[in-house]
Amino acid sequence: MRPWTDRTDEELVSLAREGSGAAFGELVDRYAPVVYRVARVITGVPEDAEEVVQETFLRAFKHLEQFSIEKASFRTWLLAIARNQSINVFSALKRKAARFLYEFEAESSRRKQPDNPHAVDFRDAESLLSTKQEYARLQKVLAELPERQRTALILKTQEELSYEEIARIMNSSSSAVESLIFRARRRVIELLER
Repeated sequence: MRPWTDRTDEELVSLAREGSGAAFGELVDRYAPVVYRVARVITGVPEDAEEVVQETFLRAFKHLEQFSIEKASFRTWLLAIARNQSINVFSALKRKAARFLYEFEAESSRRKQPDNPHAVDFRDAESLLSTKQEYARLQKVLAELPERQRTALILKTQEELSYEEIARIMNSSSSAVESLIFRARRRVIELLER
């Protein structure tokens, strides 16, 4: 018997439809990191992104019979589910924003304590600080983009999906996706230059 890792998505879906938990488990192993990255970008919170991953795979398993290779690849179908789940969670996050801000400030304050046993001594603290500041600045800029622009840009740049795949995930046209990505890139440059 061939190893699960040597099988195509379509073979695994077929086996999972027949009741193979191991086949579906291979699909989870294969795509959980991608689903997490998409969810993380949309929700902005690691814990909520993890929840989205779980809910995405539960929904995918529950609706596996609805998947059709003629309409999209399994990856595209799965990322469409992940995007919808992420948007649902993101809406709920707006109500929780104050709590997350408080937790972040409390954690930052705790790390500044000299007796913190979890503190790490970095030899090049200035370089680390600069890198963290640039990363935080980029995250802030991405957060300022409208959700559709941010999602399209991340799917293109980080997941390296084609315009056609992104269009299927976002239920849009390829030209609309191309326009979203163009506007997102232009806006990121504008925001970084201010």
